[in-house]
Amino acid sequence: MATYLDIIRLAACMTLLVCTHKISLSAAFVRQVQVCTPSITIKNILSANNRRTNCCFNHHHHNTNLISTAHPRRTMTTSLKDSQQDQGLSDIGKSTTKQSNEADDNDFLSKMPNWKERIDISMAKSRKVRGSNFVQISTINYETMEPRCRTVVFRGFLKGVPTGAVKDVVPGSSVVVVDEEGGDNNGYSDCVMKMITDLRSNKVQELELFHELKKGGENGNTVEMVWWFPKSNEQYRIRGRLQFIGNNGPVYSYTNDKNNESSSSSEQTNNYFLAERKQQWGNLSDTAREQFYWENPGIPFSSTWEQGKGVPPGGRDEDNEGKVLPPPDTFLLMLLYPTKIDYLRLGDNYRQVDEWDWGDADATAGGCRWKSMRVNP
Repeated sequence: MATYLDIIRLAACMTLLVCTHKISLSAAFVRQVQVCTPSITIKNILSANNRRTNCCFNHHHHNTNLISTAHPRRTMTTSLKDSQQDQGLSDIGKSTTKQSNEADDNDFLSKMPNWKERIDISMAKSRKVRGSNFVQISTINYETMEPRCRTVVFRGFLKGVPTGAVKDVVPGSSVVVVDEEGGDNNGYSDCVMKMITDLRSNKVQELELFHELKKGGENGNTVEMVWWFPKSNEQYRIRGRLQFIGNNGPVYSYTNDKNNESSSSSEQTNNYFLAERKQQWGNLSDTAREQFYWENPGIPFSSTWEQGKGVPPGGRDEDNEGKVLPPPDTFLLMLLYPTKIDYLRLGDNYRQVDEWDWGDADATAGGCRWKSMRVNP
């Protein structure tokens, strides 16, 4: 039978084992020891057992901290992200957020593409779509004040239009800031749109009445074009002024209505227009060139033979190896100088209006440029 001293030693050993994390004693076992050794209270042994448990927890928590501090950057990033999320949710409506939003809006407006940048992309997307270069041109018959609309073929943008030519046609110009290449500032020189028409067409007569009656005053526009891009669901309504280029250059002048030629256009500008007209005539198909040798449009049709009588096949000289003949008087290069463009994208109901602004005479407003503004659809 174990002596009292043996039991004391056994209890001491158990207490030591508890403190060194070797064992964890149950309450029932401690009570059994207390029966045999009243001097060793259950409180002392349980206290040692609890210290063991707490020691194990602290050891595990210490290891966790080591794992966390092993990747301090990841912990900081996560904390920063959570902090930013909390800040964004809690600061809605505060002045700092408002100022940030205003800055973002101003940055967006400063980077808003103008209509020319947009339409270049629209044209590229629809380049392979048959008929994508068909546009609608609307004018006014000033005798009856009735609208007239027809479909024409868009044939590209002029490149490097002389500044003087733009100033003669586009209203509101008091001074032009000229760049190094001789074009107008901020790129109007590549915004003039090319088409063709017949000298005997109603469009030419309507423009003649515009100049005679001075409809619309100095800043009046003479035409509006509608261009629909089905592939991208975009519509461009392009308002502006028409100019016709004939054998001797511009047919009418917006600066001097009494003369058939622009008095302010230099010889260099006139030569530029004549070269563009000649090039466009050569780019036409043979069938298209023949139309300008037909009888007057709008008169009663007689016969196919009469219609083709005296028409050089393909507009070519049969006696000179079939070379293209010089353009006849009836062939006009029709130019549209845009002044205001209303852009609409149906996919997300985005609408934007662009207007040409010549700027102040001292160029303090940034010079002549396209002013773009997003508006409600």
